[in-house]
Amino acid sequence: MKWLLIGTFLVLGGVFSPQKLNAQTATLADTIRGHVSDLEGTPLVGATVRWKETNVGTYTDARGSFEIVRVPETDTLVISFLGFMPEQVSAKSNHIMVHLDVATAQAVEVVADETTISKSIIRTELVTKKELTRAACCSLAESFERSPSVEVSYSDAVSGARTIRMLGLRGQYTQMLTEAVPLMRSLEVPFGMDHIPGPFMTSISISKGAGTVSSGYESMTGAINICMQDPFDAEPLYVNAFGNTMERFELNAYAGQWISPSLATVTLLHGRIREREVDNNNDGFLDAPKMRQLNAVHKWMFNNDEIEWQLFLHGVLDGYTSGQVSGTTSGQSDGRLYSINTDIERFEAFMKLGLLDVFWDLEKSSAAIIVSGVMHNMFSSFGDRTVEARQRTGQVKGILTATLSDEVSLNTGLTYRYDHVTETLLSNSFRREEHVPGAYAEVTLTPSDEFSVLAGGRIDVHNLYGTRVIPRVNVRWQPTQLTSVRLSGGRGWRVPSVVTENLTAYINSRVMHFDDSFRPEDSWNYGAAFTTSFQIGDRPIVFDVEAFRTEFSNKVIIDFDQSARDVYISNLDGRSHSTSIMAQIQATPLPQLDVAVAYRWIDVQAPLNGVMQLMPMISRDRVLFTLAWETVKPNWQVDGTITYFGPGRLPSTSENPVDLQRLDTFPGYWRINAQVTKKFDVLDFYAGMENINGFIQQDPIIGANDPFGEFFDASLAWGPTSPRIAYFGVRFVINR
Repeated sequence: MKWLLIGTFLVLGGVFSPQKLNAQTATLADTIRGHVSDLEGTPLVGATVRWKETNVGTYTDARGSFEIVRVPETDTLVISFLGFMPEQVSAKSNHIMVHLDVATAQAVEVVADETTISKSIIRTELVTKKELTRAACCSLAESFERSPSVEVSYSDAVSGARTIRMLGLRGQYTQMLTEAVPLMRSLEVPFGMDHIPGPFMTSISISKGAGTVSSGYESMTGAINICMQDPFDAEPLYVNAFGNTMERFELNAYAGQWISPSLATVTLLHGRIREREVDNNNDGFLDAPKMRQLNAVHKWMFNNDEIEWQLFLHGVLDGYTSGQVSGTTSGQSDGRLYSINTDIERFEAFMKLGLLDVFWDLEKSSAAIIVSGVMHNMFSSFGDRTVEARQRTGQVKGILTATLSDEVSLNTGLTYRYDHVTETLLSNSFRREEHVPGAYAEVTLTPSDEFSVLAGGRIDVHNLYGTRVIPRVNVRWQPTQLTSVRLSGGRGWRVPSVVTENLTAYINSRVMHFDDSFRPEDSWNYGAAFTTSFQIGDRPIVFDVEAFRTEFSNKVIIDFDQSARDVYISNLDGRSHSTSIMAQIQATPLPQLDVAVAYRWIDVQAPLNGVMQLMPMISRDRVLFTLAWETVKPNWQVDGTITYFGPGRLPSTSENPVDLQRLDTFPGYWRINAQVTKKFDVLDFYAGMENINGFIQQDPIIGANDPFGEFFDASLAWGPTSPRIAYFGVRFVINR
């Protein structure tokens, strides 16, 4: 059976040698393995584990587990975590279990529950459930306010669409996964970030650069995997109510239930509404759209250590209304009200079935099948322009994994995707029906504790665009327990939905010019990262720096630079690239106080108006400062975020009348948010303020007084339009 699996991998295009590699490795006796949890058994992610009176240490991973090599100086481990009493453990055995008790009057020695960089081969950051409560995390889009790696774009405030950027590129180039299933894609790109409420999530994993081929071919800058509430871990009752001064109100509730020790279910419900019309800059247009949404998730999970299956159902009804404030038609060429509307109906589902230890002669072997489907309908209107879009998707994936030896493990599988997508914008219609069978294989080589490689490839046969081969590789070298170096490289491609993914480009009076057809977007991504941890006194510090470059051989280009009266949507003619460099420091300068500072610089170039130049409406620099403080007895929590967005370029509007012209650049600006939380036994009260400094873009819309005239343009927004917002919320939780 082992050689059958090796042969399968060779057929699929991966070549490796399963023989043992010569390397200096630690023996079992030299390594301590353990698990850290609270008294109820919940894993503590990011807990510090170090040898007493030394600088040798590590952190627990996403499962609360750790590995650390013995040192000659001592056999005592010090284990600590924010809000818990530190423990000193004599490591007489090679495997230990540690349960930390909640701190009372004593200070915790080490604090580390910020977004952590995992120990995985692929460059991955983990946003924990606790981190998701540190801001007004009403949806997935807002959960990235404190993330150094992912930022939310404010340029779609007029339509209500929320996009993100990672490595300088928009969200469609980041593969979005829901529990490792690619559901949020194609027509879901512009509004999908608001279709996953914050309380529905338990964690977010952010992987940058060339990732795993097992998730598909669409990852070009990385992947974001959202873990939803687990039926076995979900509280019997959770209720969260939220409101803010923009009169946005939300209600979230879920309930988990154990049917048996092996079977559990959870149901999650969300509703939100905002009907208030706010025009803070007095341009006659709403600063943020009115909205209403109903959202429900239902999950079942079964696991008896031999068979595991999961059923996931998710339905969304979503609507946005924006445009001119009621009654604002004075001075227009006619008396019509310019309205912007979007209505979405969406249903998605997946089923997973896994068999554990399927091959008796192979350790940790498993086989699984995942079946998923999406139905998505959207209708949008922008004045006289209308967009109708429809998507039907079905996906099947078969997976086979096995550990072939201590140094080699294999993950291989077959995939099939069906996509039927139609988009219509006025007389422009785009329709495609895709059939994409594929196969992949990847191998993990771990010749030593210090060095590991994840290498793989996939082949996909597209009925419209032919056969494409995707190679990817990730390397991790860990010269010490607290220092790691990562390298990555690989290819990604995707089929664009040119209308829906670029809605904001059409909210104007520009003449639209589309190419007759669009080729798949295709890119290579290369990256390197260095992470190290050290102590100053007894205070831990994590320093991290990374650099990534994405090079496109084809890309959909939205060109506003050729003319202020036209917008050109076309295939890339030439080359386009994005370079992203980021450095960050995470520290605990005082007990119970975590701080992080990050700086990001990007350079996104594309041929616009025939000239290679910076993409418009993008801040090249970003500085992020976050802090989190808790009392020793964790019943008060204070969180703050300060972000600086640097200046950027704007397309020329020199063809417009003088009063409708804009500068060719926009200035840098600051955004400050803060939140205070008071915790009781089953109740949490939290209050905060967003955009404390009150910065807004004063003129996001050109020709706002005559939206049906030839100079109207709402496509060049670069900053926030919502004013200072105060909010209040309450969480009610019944624990198991």
